[in-house]
Amino acid sequence: MSSPFRRRRDGRYVIRLDANARTVLADLAGQLPEAIGSRDPMVRRLFPPAYPTAELAASEREYRELVDTALVNHHTRSLEVLVATAYADTLSEAEFHSWLDAIGSIRLVLGTRLDIHEDMEPLAPDHPMAGEYELFAFLGEMQYLMVEVLAEDLPEEGRAEGTL
Repeated sequence: MSSPFRRRRDGRYVIRLDANARTVLADLAGQLPEAIGSRDPMVRRLFPPAYPTAELAASEREYRELVDTALVNHHTRSLEVLVATAYADTLSEAEFHSWLDAIGSIRLVLGTRLDIHEDMEPLAPDHPMAGEYELFAFLGEMQYLMVEVLAEDLPEEGRAEGTL
């Protein structure tokens, strides 16, 4: 399978996704800003604690006061860009990065809903949440392919052996 993402010489990114995939991405991205704004428990992975212990609760509150607005704005803006450009054939570099951020955010929320964890086995096809699990895997593959396209522009030196 060839990647649905490619960087052109002029710096724009070609997006080759079918209409169904674009609709799903736009719909999911369109739903998240409300959940982010209301601090729905499903968005908790978008706001991981900096100070996770009870002894550091005051530091955590201080940290939240400093960064929460910026995090909300960042996530919301990335999702809005994905919605606005979901059917575009090409994206600017900034739009491509917004897509990557938005897909990551959607995946984190979906992972929370599915209670994804490291030692988890894939869900059986007849499991009631199998479709959502497949969507989670699809979004992970999209992230991987997007990072691969971005990595093509990195210098050869310093790369781990066996990559690109």
